[in-house]
Amino acid sequence: MALYRQGRIAGSVYTGYLQEAVAAGAGLALGPDDVVCPLNREQACHYARGVTVADVFRNFLGKADGPTRGRDGNMHFGKPERGVFPLVSMLGDLVPVTVGAALAFKRRGEPRVALTFLGEGAFCTGDVHEGLNLAGVLAVPAVFVFQHNRYAYSTPVEREMVNTNIAERVRGGWSIPCARVDGTDALLVYETVRDAVERARAGGGPQGVEALTLRGHGHAAHDDARYVPAELRTLFEDPIERLTARLRLDGVEEAELDSLRRRAADEVAAALAEAEASPAPDPAALEAGVYATPVGGRLRSGRERRG
Repeated sequence: MALYRQGRIAGSVYTGYLQEAVAAGAGLALGPDDVVCPLNREQACHYARGVTVADVFRNFLGKADGPTRGRDGNMHFGKPERGVFPLVSMLGDLVPVTVGAALAFKRRGEPRVALTFLGEGAFCTGDVHEGLNLAGVLAVPAVFVFQHNRYAYSTPVEREMVNTNIAERVRGGWSIPCARVDGTDALLVYETVRDAVERARAGGGPQGVEALTLRGHGHAAHDDARYVPAELRTLFEDPIERLTARLRLDGVEEAELDSLRRRAADEVAAALAEAEASPAPDPAALEAGVYATPVGGRLRSGRERRG
């Protein structure tokens, strides 16, 4: 957010502030061979899967050695080697992609699971309904995590749907098991998603988890979210503060908590310095990896052409 306000990021910033428990908990609940299709508020899921803070900074700053090699100033990237699919901006479109990945695992007989996230706004789109229906019919090992944060940009959930209980609708509409949890409780999210993942892996078909949250920031860095009533914010805890309180109850000393905070701050500072020192992309390579040209009866990428 600070870099955006300083004009150092060409794109925009969509934060997962106050929704970290869902992204981190779900990411940590996956196995090493599973795949995930995160959205723009799931930076914590990227980190749980092994994506580095420097990777994220290099992409936001448009660096040549970033995940998109300088072609995006946002979170539109993935890490296939880490089982992270790239973000598609049309929210809800990753549901059929996730179902496709899960179907591939099932057909190959691989004990792997595909997981994706979506909000209550995306839940109202056609691709989501088609994807959930197909997932149920084919009984694929897919897990859908619904980040119910009450606002699709500035549209309140009551203006989006009559029955706002997504878990109930998923169970009733597609006969897909779906739990409903407090999305500010990191441990509860982790345990619930872990159980859903293992049921899917064991042949139980698709699973759902609805996590009740509230965006801490607006839709993006330019949105001050003045449309959110102040009294609504009092109903949701800060998930990091909540986890910190739990650690204290479990006997973790304040000195260790301070050490964790310092380690996190130091890692962010070091990652930013590393990203800032990275080279800018060469404009001559603009088309590399973007367009494909038919050569010898097949498509060959720009990278292959440069050979």
